[in-house]
Amino acid sequence: MIPLPELPPHLGQDFSADRVGLRRFGIAEIDLAIDFGAQNRAALVTQVLEQCTVAPEGRLPEGFYRELSAGKRLEYLLVLAAGGPERSLSLVYKCGGCGEELELELTLEELTELQREADMIETVGVELGGQRIEFRKPLGRDQEAWAGMVFRNEREAAAWMLYLLAVDPGMLSAIEHESLGAIEDALDEADPLIDFSCSVSCDECGEPNDYGVDLMETAIEMLSRAQRQLIGAVHRLASHYHWSEKDIFAVPDWRRRQYLELIAALRK
Repeated sequence: MIPLPELPPHLGQDFSADRVGLRRFGIAEIDLAIDFGAQNRAALVTQVLEQCTVAPEGRLPEGFYRELSAGKRLEYLLVLAAGGPERSLSLVYKCGGCGEELELELTLEELTELQREADMIETVGVELGGQRIEFRKPLGRDQEAWAGMVFRNEREAAAWMLYLLAVDPGMLSAIEHESLGAIEDALDEADPLIDFSCSVSCDECGEPNDYGVDLMETAIEMLSRAQRQLIGAVHRLASHYHWSEKDIFAVPDWRRRQYLELIAALRK
């Protein structure tokens, strides 16, 4: 079981997460039911996290993941996708100067430390027009709701989202459209995993390269790959032993791996 990453301070006071964790994705029959092509990516994240949570009854409140900040949910998803908090993500890019392949390694410890600092921030204050306006950080339920909305343009979408996040929406009536960017920047800074970027210098030509990294899609692709591997394992076992899908998942994961090793050895 993968330990549940540290809870935000304000949640840690409300309940105990002892013995709560995440099981590895890609070992259970139910993992085949996840549709990684779903349009509502936030709802997809919630589904995967809830499905992989191992918790004694009553130790995790209903709707727990929907009430987490977007960044915290992403931290949990990354830890699940990587298989543990001690793992790392390997990303490959091309240098903008010479085209050389660059490999970037992000450790989960580094990302978790960024999120730990972000967890200390519950609201974000922005000074605009001589007044300070407070915003809460977006939660999972906000992301799920926004995914189902249709807006005429990005400006309208941003204005509506910020209105919903404002602690006192009435204070936004006098805010100019030009100020929306400053508010978005402040919220991004308070949730660094959401709009994550990094810089890498090329060893060949010395060119500095800046990359934006969509950590949510990175984690989703890793989980989707684990699902494809599970489908392949089911296919090999069914083809060799003529077992049904139900029969295959009645066998513990560790024994299925041994059977797959025997099948692979026969093909050499």
